[in-house]
Amino acid sequence: MTKFVTAETVSPGHPDKIADLISDYVLTKALENNSSSRVAVETFLTGTKKGGLVLVGGEISEIANITTEDVINIVNEALNKTIKTSFEDFDLQNLSIFNELTPQSEEIRAAVEDDEDQGAGDQGIMVGFATNKTESFMPPTFDKSRNIQKDLWDLQNSNELLDLDSKVQVTSGGEKTKVVVSTQHHKDIDMEALHNEVSEIVSKHVSGEYELDLNPSGSFVKGGPAGDTGLTGRKIVVDAYGPSVPVGGGAFSGKDPSKVDRSAAYAARHLAKNIVAHELAEECLVRVSYAIGKAEPYELTIETFDTLKVDEKKLNDFVRAFDMKPGAIIERLNLTSVNYKTDTLFSHFGHSNRNWEKIENI
Repeated sequence: MTKFVTAETVSPGHPDKIADLISDYVLTKALENNSSSRVAVETFLTGTKKGGLVLVGGEISEIANITTEDVINIVNEALNKTIKTSFEDFDLQNLSIFNELTPQSEEIRAAVEDDEDQGAGDQGIMVGFATNKTESFMPPTFDKSRNIQKDLWDLQNSNELLDLDSKVQVTSGGEKTKVVVSTQHHKDIDMEALHNEVSEIVSKHVSGEYELDLNPSGSFVKGGPAGDTGLTGRKIVVDAYGPSVPVGGGAFSGKDPSKVDRSAAYAARHLAKNIVAHELAEECLVRVSYAIGKAEPYELTIETFDTLKVDEKKLNDFVRAFDMKPGAIIERLNLTSVNYKTDTLFSHFGHSNRNWEKIENI
């Protein structure tokens, strides 16, 4: 049978990604106020008969000094970057915004901080991946989908008849690459002209013949939180490497770097990318696991899919240069000084300007 691979990405205007963005805005503000802040924030958005609701909740250190006024300002700032059009049931001028942030659990704080080495903020399994098949070191089909999505996002922002919610899906492996694009638009848009513009974007990123299915639902006027509920952490496959690579299970957004769901996933990508970039292997998957309050990983597995180019001793010596204890990861990748407002956009990986994408001189 033909081996098909399908990958999907979504725009920053997708309701789940808006929720991720708001949560990471809160995180960034908290770390700016105090770099020792502990943050685990989630956001819920939905349309209502009274004009829409945004709920920001979770656990946060008191030293973060996040006020209700801060939350309201953060929500409005994020929404103004991701939504152009108000609807009756999600009106940017008539929202109910709730701050339900509560103090961090003392038990979690003690587990993480009351140790010579900083312990992991939770148990969990994290995965990092890299391949030499693309310039971004990301899986090829996912990379195509994401590149189309990024260019589509630019078009959405520049075209007055397009709003900002969209999805891109790419299926490769057949005679033709199949591309599905759903993008929010105004009622009076010229769909034929839009098809031509989107087709031009697709042709930049898909070599050979392709088939474009634009807005298969026929109409996509109502989008964002007015069209569908948004929730932090619901796009973990889009946030990572697409469905061809396993995910650890934990979401990234809204979590400070003591949470290994985020920091160890970044470190696993950093290690995997460096193994491939240094030509030790053509493809690499790193899997790491932790127990809450413990600094040493319970598992650190390196899988190279029969593409290893060096002996195992050289690989093991290389891996030892990457200390995977949470405190060491935070220091090495400078994770308390990151602007997390941008990390949620177009996957957390494959962007050369992020600390965990740096190719080290080893």
